Amino acid sequence: MAVYNGERYIRQAIDSALKQTFRDFELLVVDDGSTDNSIAIVNEYADDRVRVLQNESNLGLFLTRNRGVMEARGEYFATLDCDDIAPAERLETQLKYFRDYPDCAMCGGRIKYIDERSAVIGKFSALKGDEGYLKSLLLFTNIFSNSATMIDISVLRELQYRKGYEPAEDYDLFERVAATHQIGFINRFLSYYRVHDNNISTIKSQNRKRAEREIIERQLQRYGFKYSADDLLFHLAFTTAEFDFEKHKVKEYAAWLNNLRSQNKTNRAFNEQSFELALMKQWLRLCMNRFKTSHDLRPFLEAGMVSYRNLYKLI
Repeated sequence: MAVYNGERYIRQAIDSALKQTFRDFELLVVDDGSTDNSIAIVNEYADDRVRVLQNESNLGLFLTRNRGVMEARGEYFATLDCDDIAPAERLETQLKYFRDYPDCAMCGGRIKYIDERSAVIGKFSALKGDEGYLKSLLLFTNIFSNSATMIDISVLRELQYRKGYEPAEDYDLFERVAATHQIGFINRFLSYYRVHDNNISTIKSQNRKRAEREIIERQLQRYGFKYSADDLLFHLAFTTAEFDFEKHKVKEYAAWLNNLRSQNKTNRAFNEQSFELALMKQWLRLCMNRFKTSHDLRPFLEAGMVSYRNLYKLI
């Protein structure tokens, strides 16, 4: 748990961690030079599982997280941001997944979005697909949430969070793990992610936009996809609402996904069916986020992108 001036919500976060049904863990709290009462609150806990480290000055989130990675004593590393809440079964659920799939290096789960009063205001939809489907989705967006992800500590120490990708350093990390290791996803709610005005991703939205673009371009190049400057802009429209989107070019967006599908048949970067499902998923997200409707599926279907059979799988 990386902490910087988190006094408002940190007690709820710590309480949720200490109420886990799996109890053999340490809660490593790394304070990044807080100037509020965060550490005083942490020190109130007389639980031997709580261990506190303090940076001498404010170093920033990625360095603070990396300090936790290097100091951690466990076999697996699970992050819980200091304003989020973990369901009681989170650690038990993810550890069972690793026992069932011992070759897996990272697994994530669904999240529910909560407001400042901890009321649920939304949720992350289920991801129904194999590992190839998950890795295909990463070509467009980050499907893992820090507070719902667990990673093998040896893999995490090898890759670590990196400077220059804030506040998308988690996407950068997860994509690099997926590029060389087996990953998984559990369709259970493993975290309550708090949305409020002080979220780092809200404050640094332009930095996130730049970082996401770099991460996505890196993947396109790694997997051998050829693209023009316009193609990249079409691709970025499927990521977050921060990227430009032109409604009158809907057929061009569909054509780019069809282009990706054709290229994948040649370079075989991803399993064809898994990749097709991922492309369809992104089209559905585009329709829901940009048009607020699903009637615009027609140009996508007319482009020969996906069968109705696979469409129903996603719906």
